[in-house]
Amino acid sequence: MLLADVAEGMDMSFSDLVRAPKVELPGGARQWVDDSLRLLIDHFGTDPLRLPAVVPGEFGPVGFDGSEAAARELCLSVAERMGIPSGRIRFSFRLEKVVEAGQLLGATLADAFVAQSLPAFRGADPVDIAAVRKYSRVLGAAPNDRLGELLLECGVGDAAPQEPDGVDVGLLPEIQRFAFLDFLTELVRCREIAAEPDPVRRAELLQRPDRPDPEAAGLESSSAGRWTDLTYCLPGVELLPGYTAVMLGSDVLADPTVLMAAASHELGHQVLMPSDVPGATGVLREPLTDLFAVLHGFGIAHANAALDETTLGTPTVETFGYLGETAVAEALAAYRFRQHRLLRDGPLVPAWQQALDPEPRARFTARLDELIGGPPSVLGW
Repeated sequence: MLLADVAEGMDMSFSDLVRAPKVELPGGARQWVDDSLRLLIDHFGTDPLRLPAVVPGEFGPVGFDGSEAAARELCLSVAERMGIPSGRIRFSFRLEKVVEAGQLLGATLADAFVAQSLPAFRGADPVDIAAVRKYSRVLGAAPNDRLGELLLECGVGDAAPQEPDGVDVGLLPEIQRFAFLDFLTELVRCREIAAEPDPVRRAELLQRPDRPDPEAAGLESSSAGRWTDLTYCLPGVELLPGYTAVMLGSDVLADPTVLMAAASHELGHQVLMPSDVPGATGVLREPLTDLFAVLHGFGIAHANAALDETTLGTPTVETFGYLGETAVAEALAAYRFRQHRLLRDGPLVPAWQQALDPEPRARFTARLDELIGGPPSVLGW
């Protein structure tokens, strides 16, 4: 179904739809943003509000050239600004290749599970083995040549460079982690099908397209990011204890603003996932992580990256993030309102609002007016 058809069915304009949150927020976007921002500040304190907002083009290393080295340097600056130690975070910019390689390697794990050829699989439930053998769509599906090409492109092999502590900087740990998760998804799917007594329902489960082909998955992930813990892969098999990974798609290299937004989001998972913040690991974890980045000063980048205006009117409208442009702009207003109330640092409407794109800037200033009950110039804010 086209987005335009979805918008018509929801009784909203196409422009409103592509600017809206990507998930339903309890109580509506505005109420959820206000409540969740208060929750984050209560949990993490007001220190993030005491720092100035990050203005794209004025933050990070000078002379960004779109290289992976420059992108990594910018990501390190984002981590430093957010107060996140980065010594054991592995940054990479080939997510689409890691996803595809992970799916292909996951298929080899399915083969190994059925053959019982890996120590970690020995002793598996025969019912599970039979279910995978009968219902898996990935058995024998890993073309060795393609997997070999991807491993080479991801720096895996004898020639892979080494970090100072001897950790291989190739992306094999990330690929192995994706492979294991992909295999688990397939195992659960096969179990569910095998346990379904209703033949009609079983046929529906067999046809459910819950696992895209590797190339499609790679394309879908190319502009996204992933955070993952690299401690464990197969049960009992450690990858890199104490290490995590922030993986971004290669297309973020073209735009430092998008890169900044993506990095601040994924780094937010580094803090929120192990925390006890309500919602940090539930269905609302992604919009909450966007909001965490806004609290840490990256709201301008998130607002400007939320929608690529040049793609409006094309078959593929490019959006970024989970809050959407509208909710990010309003979250930025709530952030600025709380910051100004805490610091009284000059005019309520800051000079940096000029760095916002026109649409989010209008939403930002309108929401500020609502928060204080009138135009700030009239009220003396």
